[in-house]
Amino acid sequence: MITRRRFLRTAGGASLATLPAARLAMAAPLLAHQTDEWYAVQQAFAVDRSLTHLNNGGVCPAPKSVMDALSAHQAASNRRPFYAHQGEVAAQIESVRSGLANLLGCESEELALTRNTSEGMEICQLGIPMEAGDEIVTTDHDYPRMMQTWTQRSARDGIVIRSVPVGVPLMDPEDLVRSIEQAITPRTRLVMCCHMVDLTGQVLPIREIVRIAHTHGVPVLVDGAQTFGHLPFSVGDLKCDFYATSLHKWIMGPEGTGLLYVKREHIPKVWPLMPARAGMESDIRKFEDAGTRASAPFLALAEALRFHEGIGSQEKFDRLCYLRDYWLDGLSGEARVLLLTETGSAGALATVEVAEMDPLALRNHLWDRYRIRVRPIRQVNVSGIRVSPGIYTTLPELDRFVTVMKSILADGLPTPD
Repeated sequence: MITRRRFLRTAGGASLATLPAARLAMAAPLLAHQTDEWYAVQQAFAVDRSLTHLNNGGVCPAPKSVMDALSAHQAASNRRPFYAHQGEVAAQIESVRSGLANLLGCESEELALTRNTSEGMEICQLGIPMEAGDEIVTTDHDYPRMMQTWTQRSARDGIVIRSVPVGVPLMDPEDLVRSIEQAITPRTRLVMCCHMVDLTGQVLPIREIVRIAHTHGVPVLVDGAQTFGHLPFSVGDLKCDFYATSLHKWIMGPEGTGLLYVKREHIPKVWPLMPARAGMESDIRKFEDAGTRASAPFLALAEALRFHEGIGSQEKFDRLCYLRDYWLDGLSGEARVLLLTETGSAGALATVEVAEMDPLALRNHLWDRYRIRVRPIRQVNVSGIRVSPGIYTTLPELDRFVTVMKSILADGLPTPD
């Protein structure tokens, strides 16, 4: 019997209309994910159900328990002088650090608390010593902000950027690994790539990329914005040197929280964005020494970790894949819908191109007329809408999205006035 995941794995890069109806009928529902089993999870979120948020790859809402913890910690902070409160909660911050490190699979002394993925990435991008003529290898699917950082460093320090293309959909991961190896030269000082591509949700073969880079003596920086709390993995699996992520996405913590993993041996080699106190050269906390910042969002992460672990990493990933497959199944008969994500190596995110329809216009119409939010993609070799449900998303919400999409495909977008 063909499972949904195996069935959809064959659909990457093909019109969904080419999927045989007989095979679709054979696709077995994942009985472990019936709606009623996830009702309690859905009710744990105080989201506005009069709109449908399908851009959780941008920001996931936090559960009510996390928001309650955030409010309580903010109130506690406001009751006492800042210096007294900060000293009081220092041990609690370390407890949160330990919990995050345990989930990521690293030592506490290798994990810095940051505000988001960008801050963690830029600590490495701007802090790793390089000279004019030194090179970095990246891909054409890396996040624009990170590429802006390299562009600035190129203008300032004269480093050279080498970018390799990522296939859409990525049907041959080994081809990407070979392209990255071919781009490495004796002047290469760093390889940077996404764990999961923001544009399509494609998971890249990080373990193999790291292996090849390390063969040439080159460290690897991984943009994990989309994977922590989403994919079941550890940095020990990846064997990368640096990994940055946001905690307001799939771990569903408060906005303004993130983390940076730096392999212990590299900590003394990387300059912090803001100069740290003397004696902190080998301390991971030197990357946090940035003046006054609120402790409440980081303390509330303890509740976000509890919520995540209460579900389980594998169970959460399976549910997200099921929700992705559910709406893709719903659009499977539409000849104009082209799947740009190879779902055998992906998670909640999937991107589809709609023939003869501008992604931005489609996004705007879905929001203005139906209050359904997706992300439009018009970048490099990807043009379409990215859909990313969350674990609180219900099947009726996805049914409505599919119904609305079918009506748009039949009737077209409204003509601008």
